[in-house]
Parts: sequence; C-alpha cells; structure tokens
Amino acid sequence: MLCRPRNAAVFAVHVFKASSRFLHSSSPQTHPNFPIPRSNSPPSHVVNPSSLLSDLVSCAHSDMAGVFALHKRELTSNLVLGVLRGYKQLGRAKTLKFFSLAGSHMGFHFDDSVVEYMADFLGRRKLFDDIKCLLTTVAFHKGGVSHKALAICIRFLGRQGRIKEALSLFEDMETVFKCKPDNLVCNNMLYVLCKRESSLEMIQLAHSIFHKIETPDTYSCSNMIVGFCKFGRVESALEIFNQMEKIGVLPTRSAVNMLIGELCLTSAKEGSVEKVRVKNTRRPYTILVPNVGGNSDAMQPAVQVFWAASKAGLLPSSFVVVKVMCELCRLGNTEEAGRVLRIVEERKLRCVHEGYSVVIKALCECHKVKEASDLFGRMLSLGLKPKLVVYNSVILMLCKLGKLKDATRVFEIMNKNRCLPDDLTYTALIHGHGEGKNRKVAYDLLIEMLGLGLLPNFDTYNLVESLLREHGRLDLCVKLDRKLENQKLQKLCRGGELDAAYEKVKSMLEKGIPLSVYARDIFEQVFQKCGKLKIARQLLENTKRFQKAEEIDKT
Repeated sequence: MLCRPRNAAVFAVHVFKASSRFLHSSSPQTHPNFPIPRSNSPPSHVVNPSSLLSDLVSCAHSDMAGVFALHKRELTSNLVLGVLRGYKQLGRAKTLKFFSLAGSHMGFHFDDSVVEYMADFLGRRKLFDDIKCLLTTVAFHKGGVSHKALAICIRFLGRQGRIKEALSLFEDMETVFKCKPDNLVCNNMLYVLCKRESSLEMIQLAHSIFHKIETPDTYSCSNMIVGFCKFGRVESALEIFNQMEKIGVLPTRSAVNMLIGELCLTSAKEGSVEKVRVKNTRRPYTILVPNVGGNSDAMQPAVQVFWAASKAGLLPSSFVVVKVMCELCRLGNTEEAGRVLRIVEERKLRCVHEGYSVVIKALCECHKVKEASDLFGRMLSLGLKPKLVVYNSVILMLCKLGKLKDATRVFEIMNKNRCLPDDLTYTALIHGHGEGKNRKVAYDLLIEMLGLGLLPNFDTYNLVESLLREHGRLDLCVKLDRKLENQKLQKLCRGGELDAAYEKVKSMLEKGIPLSVYARDIFEQVFQKCGKLKIARQLLENTKRFQKAEEIDKT
C-alpha cells in the first residue's frame, strides 16, 4: 500500500534528500504514444519566470530559501512550471529544492501540468519512491491526481521491470487517488504487461484489463496484439485485429509487423512437415515427412491482414513484406506474390529489388517462362540490377527447357551489367549446350570457367570430355585435363594446403602433365612463405628433367 504523508513538508524533505545524490540527466522526452506537456520556452500565460530563475541560478544553494521568500507572493503553478523547465540552468539539486519550497508554500495545490512534469522528471531518474510520495501528497491535499501523472508513473515502473509496483498503483487508482482509469492509463498498463512481460499470467491479466476498456483505441488493441503474438496466441491476436476493423480503429505498424510475421512463421511450421500414419505393419506408428506442397490455407490469414492494412495505407516493414512474398512463393502461390510485389513497386518501398528476386526465382522453379521473362524484363526496364541468384534461376530454367539462345542472351546481359558468374551459371550453360550436342560452345564455356578459377563438378567435366572423345578431339581432351589439373593445384596453394599441393605436383609429374607458368610461380611463392622453398624447387627440378627427357624421346 502507498504511503500517505500527513503534511506537505514531509514530501518536501523526502524529495530533496533522496534526489540530491544524483547527477544531471537529459531533459524529459515525450513518449510517442502518450505525450507529456513540454516546451523549450514558457507559454504566454506563465508569469515571467526569468527573473526568479536568474536569481536562483546566481545564488548559492544555501541561500535559495531567502531568494524564494522574495518571490513567493507571485508564486503560481505557471511560474513553478516555467522555473522547472529551466532545470538545465539550475541543476538538479537546486531544481528539486525549489520544487520542495514551492510545494511547502502552496500546499501542493499545483495544476496537473506541474505534477505531470515533475512525475516525468523523477521517473527518468528512477526516483520511484519520490514519485509515489508526490502522487499521494497531491492526492491528499487536492483530493485527486490526473490520469496522465499516474500513466507516467506506471510506464516508468514498467520500463524498469517493476511490474508488481505498477499493478499495485493501477489497482489503487480509485481508492487512493480518486481517479478512474481511462484509456491513457490502461494503455500504459497494457504496454507494461504485453511488451515488457511475456507470461501466460500477465497476458491473461492484460486481457481482463482490455475488456474493461469501454472504447478501445489504437494503442489498446495494438498492445494486446503484440502481447498475444509474443506468447504464440495468433488466433486471439486475429480476433483483436478483426474487432479493430469493425470499430474503425487502425493498429500500429509494429503490431501489424508482429501479427503478419507470426502468421507467416505459423504457416512455415505447418507446411514444413506432416504426420503420416503407417498402418501396414503389426504395430502401426506415426512418422514425420516433408510437406512439399505446403498448406496454402495456413497463409490465408496473413494475406488478409496484409491487404486490410494496405488498404488503410499502413504497409508493414520491408522485412515483413519480403517474408510474406517468400512464404507465398514457397506455397506455390506466385500470383498472389506478384500482386504483393506490385503494391511494393507502387509505394516505392526499399524491398522492391529483393521482392523481384524472390518472385522471379519462384517463377523459374515452376518453369513459368512467360511470367518470369516479363518480370525479368520489367526489372531491367526499371533500372534495377538483378542479383546473381536471379540470373542463375533464369538461365537454369531456360537451359532445362532447351531455350539455349535465350539463355545465352541472358548470360550476355549478365556480363554487360558486370555481374560475375559463378560455377552454377557455367554448369547450367554447359549442361544445356552439352545435352544439345553443342560441343564447341560447351568446351569454350568450360575453358572460360577454368580461366576464372572455378572448378567444374565431376558430371560437368565428364560431359564435355565425352563430347570431345565422340568427335575425336583427343588433343582438346589433353588440353582440358592439363587446364583442370593446374587449376586444382592453384586452388590448393591459395588455401595454404602445402602437403596436398606437393602431392598434386607429384601426381601431375607421374601423369606427364606440365605445370603452367602461373601455377609454378604460385607454388614456389607459397612454399617460400613457409620456409620450404628448397623442397619445392627440388620437386620442380624433377619436373624439368622429366619434360626434357620427354622431348628427347620424341626427337
């Protein structure tokens, strides 16, 4: 239970003694949801506080009572508020002492704006005992406290994790402070319970408080949505959202992000695996198998929330929008993902580039050539540079469908836009031309791939080699083999694998494969750094002798 001081002097002495040990802090700032009256310059109706403020600044701390006595006849709430707002000039100790003197003189019959400002001032300095004594003192002398002052205290208590004290203050509002909770107080209490604390007990308590609000507003509903989502109760959060639509209240953007994000996560969990009952055994059992198709119905609520928020002009964050498109594409609903992408493009969100990448990749995986080509062309016309994954998806799709000319054209666009291809790009093109029996193009692509330091996989190399052997080009097979072995050696050297590089050179020597000039140089440099240059040169000398012996045999 909160204390009830018998006279005003009790609070004055308590505040000054408790607060004088703290240093200066930043000026009070308004919370975006619950504004606190604040101004850098005194309002016009305030009796000029500059003279009193200047006198207080210039006097010593011990002389404040004398200076205050000269001005106490003109003392009003507006004058007190004006001086409090100049606390940066006064310093904290003088500010608190001035408030104590003013409270003793006026019997704490301040206007609500003064009490609210002081509650915020003390709350930011974590002087919660002083706030409680301030509120009980004002309530004792004035007969009540404003809703805003209590809301400020509840919010600061919640920020520090003092949930029980915030709840106690909320429950004592009507009995101690003669103040019935309004939306502002309830919103602060819901903020504390839903955003600062996530337990079943607190969420249920928040829900009971929410039901007592006669006309829920944006922040009441949004706090409940966030609270339910944090605890995984998306069905309850959806009920709140639908209720908001009926009463014409919009949620906050953070609440929309939280709700859509949780719905997408739920859809992904439901679609990832599926329970299958095996009955054709003596003892039936259940197994989990990947759900390749997915369950599109699980994503429907997220799409509904997205379009409802979009119509109200409240689009989720870029991260959440991309998450929606990814989940729709995973479920194969590329049409809906395309509609979401158009909204993103119209509103010029930052995730346009990422959205195109997601949808084009999904269309390519479904082999929807026309849709993917149109979207790829539109992306280029907008001046957006596709990522490597987009080029690879389009090229792979076209090669699989035998559209090699189109794939080559995309590859040329890729090079023109200075997007460096990787091993997946070349593998798709080589297999496409290899299956089309385009021996020369496949061979040139593989040589180009090796020239960039990229190593083909076993199937890709065998495909090109078999094509060359079919056409009797054994000379090209030998050249390709030498290129591949030298490239493998360079990769080992760059990776610092000295033993493996040594064995590779030795095996190349045994096979009669000469080292290229570049491979020889990098081999020597790596061994020189490790102080093993002599070993490397001995091996290379053997290579030279072998090559000379080969030349003599040929002659």
